[in-house]
Amino acid sequence: MSKQSPWYYIIQWIRCYFGAHLLFSGIRYAATGYVPEIPGVGGEWVQANANIYLYQMIKYLEIVTGLLILSGRFTLLGLILEFPATVNIFWLNTFIVATPRQLFTGPQELFLNGVLLLAYSGWMAAVLRPKLEPLWLWEGWRAYRPIVNGDIAEAPKTRSNPIASEVH
Repeated sequence: MSKQSPWYYIIQWIRCYFGAHLLFSGIRYAATGYVPEIPGVGGEWVQANANIYLYQMIKYLEIVTGLLILSGRFTLLGLILEFPATVNIFWLNTFIVATPRQLFTGPQELFLNGVLLLAYSGWMAAVLRPKLEPLWLWEGWRAYRPIVNGDIAEAPKTRSNPIASEVH
């Protein structure tokens, strides 16, 4: 997506909005311990998560993922880390609690994370290959090489300049 495309700026705005939303939500909890009042079984579920410190972990994860997404550094990693919580928030808010506030925030969260994952999905192209061999993180550069006969092609060998090597 080129910077001349209006979609580039739309995606950047969505990235900043979603990152700021996550960062605000996480910092608000870290600074004040604020937990929204959730009625019914959804509230019981949130309280059960708080009792085992899962709710707190998610809020601190929101700070980290919000920073990653808002800063534009490791954006895809932040989106992937946040996605399980996003699905959880969507399900809880949309189908379990379903009050007007939750009917706005649940789908909004899934929409923002989903659109951004789609916008950055080109970087996950290897996930769509039907067969992959193990590849260590420190050899990740090899992922950008073409696959030839089931093996990752090596970098082309360059000949040294014979004239330059004769000059002393």
